[in-house]
Order: sequence, then structure tokens, then C-alpha cells
Amino acid sequence: MMTSVDNDPLGVFGASSDVEPIESFPPEDGREHRRETRYRVTWKVDIAIEGQDLHDGRLNDISLHGASILLGRNLKADTEVTLRIYIPSITGPYPPTVLTVHGMTRYTVHDSDDLLFRVGIAFTEFDMVSDRGYLDARLTSHHLEIT
Repeated sequence: MMTSVDNDPLGVFGASSDVEPIESFPPEDGREHRRETRYRVTWKVDIAIEGQDLHDGRLNDISLHGASILLGRNLKADTEVTLRIYIPSITGPYPPTVLTVHGMTRYTVHDSDDLLFRVGIAFTEFDMVSDRGYLDARLTSHHLEIT
């Protein structure tokens, strides 16, 4: 029997231990800009740019207010995007849960480690109200927070 890992040779859907809290350090000016804990993930994401052009990407980290994705395209700040986030099942070889989230790009930098662009996105709206709760539970219920 094939598992979801067998169907995912590139590892874009992750595994049950695919989320890890990121310790956040304040910038040099001493102000912390992040409002919540971010979690490092390797989940697959599709991104529609201003309602067009669907591109494949991979989440680098995520919180309830935003995400950093790795993408093969440079995007300018304040671009409207729609993300389809594929959250892997933690209960077995089931299809991923797909959340649709709208947002705005805040920055793009070239990530020389991955040879891709890292795009910061602020979430503006979840398609379904329950999706925010699902994401919160998925991130916090299965992982210890680093203090």
C-alpha cells in the first residue's frame, strides 16, 4: 500500500513532524514586528497573483497572520495574492486539507540557500471562517512552543 509520502517524492506535503516553532529575535531597532509565533513548515502552496497566473511554491514559515513562501518568481510589494495551502494529514495516508487564504505581499528577497524568492505575505482573509481555527489547531496542538 502506498502512503502519502510515497506519492510525494519531493516532500512538499510534509509529514506529521513537519512543523517546528521558530524562535523570533527582535530586529536591531528593538521592535518586534511579528504578532504571533511562526512555525517552520514545508507544505506545498499554490499562489494566484492578482487573480491570475497560478504558481507552485512551498511554505517556508507560517503564522495565523501571514506566511513566508519560496517561489520561483519575484513579486513586488502590495500585490494581491490568493494562496491554496496544502496541509498534510497527521492521521494517516489521507489527502491534504486545502485552505484558501487571501493576502498582500509585503516583501520579496532572493533566498540564495534555496535559489528562489522568499515572499512575505500578510493574510487579509480566509475563505472559510473555520479555516483559521483549523490552522491554529494544526500548528499549536501538535507542537511545543519555543520560549
